[in-house]
Amino acid sequence: MFLINIIASYRDMDLNLLGKWTSIDDKYIINNFKDVSSEILILRTCNRFEIYIVPREDASEKIKNLFLRYGKARVLYDMDAVRHIIQVSAGMDSMIPGEQDIQRQVKEALNNSIKNNTSGKIINYIFMKALNISKLIRSSTKIGNGIVSIPQTSVRILETMALKGKVCLIGTGKVANSILKYLINNNYEITVFGRNEEKLKIIRDKYNVKTDLIKNIKDELSKFDAIISAISVNEPVLKKEDFNSVKPSIVIDLGNPRNIETLEDRYYIDLEYIKKYVDKNIIRRKEEMEKANNIINDKISTIDEKIKSMEIEELISNLFKKANSIKEEEIEESVKILGEGSREILEKYGNSLIKKIYSRMVTNLRKNGSKLTKDQFEILKKILGE
Repeated sequence: MFLINIIASYRDMDLNLLGKWTSIDDKYIINNFKDVSSEILILRTCNRFEIYIVPREDASEKIKNLFLRYGKARVLYDMDAVRHIIQVSAGMDSMIPGEQDIQRQVKEALNNSIKNNTSGKIINYIFMKALNISKLIRSSTKIGNGIVSIPQTSVRILETMALKGKVCLIGTGKVANSILKYLINNNYEITVFGRNEEKLKIIRDKYNVKTDLIKNIKDELSKFDAIISAISVNEPVLKKEDFNSVKPSIVIDLGNPRNIETLEDRYYIDLEYIKKYVDKNIIRRKEEMEKANNIINDKISTIDEKIKSMEIEELISNLFKKANSIKEEEIEESVKILGEGSREILEKYGNSLIKKIYSRMVTNLRKNGSKLTKDQFEILKKILGE
């Protein structure tokens, strides 16, 4: 066994249990597994917490204790774990298929593990290959094409209509903040209306935009070319009679229930329309999954062969280390009897003996080691005292 992957994600558990996992400190994980592993990498995103371990000894008891403390998670081994990290990097395992930011997060996790000296040649190789294959998937398929977020879709509507003027944004919550980021990137002149002065101040200071209380919106409404509303209310914030000018000509209402009464005399988009648009693009991305999996199937055998080769070389290295250790112990004992002058001859004799004993074995391991099954390789390691 060369890799263990412990997965706590939105696919495996509810948010409460996932929250327990994401709250775990990295140092605790490293300390928990350092006695039984040679490499560790921790991947964190907003909806997943994953641990990658290269085991040196049996880690099952450590995993069991972790599950008792934080709740049971999913575990993958060896090439199943390798396939998984490729799919994660490519956005194939994301809540929104083809998500772009996950690739950066995987790269960041790898860089952190390298910086902190917790990963080594196996994890580093696997993750670098995963990132390379994920780039190929994104360039060879349409898995990342199409807008699949409500905030981004809302702003794209304004772009499509070539709007360059003033925009009124109602709301200070998560959705409104996401919309605001996209609006700022498009250089709109923005005013944010809200009910909470403290939240408005935070937005004003963070994004350098105008803000105002929602009670003043009716007096200002005719100044805007477009309005986007994303606020939680029981009754509409704006009614038909509040629109006494041709402006705003574009109205995007993301409320459920609606924030603004339906308007027939201007371009009016509601949440249902935007959700249909988003769902259509998500379906298109899912259709690209088969192409992405075909790319993984084509590339993953090379990774398997390389890891087997690395394991064989590690086995050979350890054999020689043990042999040299025994040789040095025996030389020291012999020198006590034969004298210091015998050391050089004993060194040459010992090296020659090790070479003759292991030469054919090493040649055969390098030639045939990749043909061994996982179980056969584990048996071989036990026979050779690993």
